[in-house]
Amino acid sequence: MTQQIWRHGETRLLFLSALMMGVVAVGGLWMGIQSHSQAILLDGIFSVAAMIIKLLMMLTALLTRRKTGKRFPFGYWQCESAVMLLEGIFTFFIVLYALVAGMWGLWHGGREVEFGTAVYYAAFFTLADWSFYGYVRRANKKVHSYLVHYDNVSWLIDAVLATGLLIGFGGARALQFTPYANLQVYVDPVIMMALGIQMIFPTVQILGPAIRQILGMAPVALHEHVQAVMDGFTVRYGFSDYVSGVQVFGRAEFIEIDILVAPDYPLQQVTELDFIRNEIAAALGSGDHEKRVTITFTTMKKWLARKYDTEERA
Repeated sequence: MTQQIWRHGETRLLFLSALMMGVVAVGGLWMGIQSHSQAILLDGIFSVAAMIIKLLMMLTALLTRRKTGKRFPFGYWQCESAVMLLEGIFTFFIVLYALVAGMWGLWHGGREVEFGTAVYYAAFFTLADWSFYGYVRRANKKVHSYLVHYDNVSWLIDAVLATGLLIGFGGARALQFTPYANLQVYVDPVIMMALGIQMIFPTVQILGPAIRQILGMAPVALHEHVQAVMDGFTVRYGFSDYVSGVQVFGRAEFIEIDILVAPDYPLQQVTELDFIRNEIAAALGSGDHEKRVTITFTTMKKWLARKYDTEERA
């Protein structure tokens, strides 16, 4: 299993990411308890959830390289969308916890925190998180992994969390030497609320694509690209009509095209139709996604997929 993990750049990055996030999780939980800071404890809880998701992503990356079988004839690509949805749900509940706990702390008179050790913790992990985020981002330019890209969002969130902690706790430490030292007790709840607000946008970035894919919503850009390609081929080869459908799961694109031709269509040999299939597939392009293209020819309208409103936008 270990050899299989380290053989591929994608799983190697995900494994290393999970390992490093585990270190952040232990540090956050321990320091949160020691300093009595719920904001640091939030960072630790988020890191635990992120580590679990990273391990699931690693297993998903291994699954998607397996051959298809009877139970999963189209592969395991839908697992990527499922893991992304799970990550988004985890992050959403952490955001909710941060906002509620922050408001609760303010309402009940704030919270005493050991800001000295908290500042050192925040400074160390701010540097570590931003460094690892940059490393993974650079490494993924070679790997081109959908999973690693969204996995790195958790490092961005954690880096922002640590930076917020550093700024907040640094400011609280500075308050000790001013006439406003009594306001220190409100720093931790305020940071909790600020961190929760900061995490809303990344959470939407994760949840949005995952929900659309789970619901089977066709990406507008891919749909229009297929339509443009097929409009050109319809004129070029004199097709009577066509219907296309697209779906995306993670980094896999599924494209189905049914082409209607006249009964006396001049090209009758399978090899001649295969030549057109190859041309269409090449025109659709490859990019960084795994493409599964199915193209059928028929002289009977009943074998065309159901028509849909081409003006509809998902």
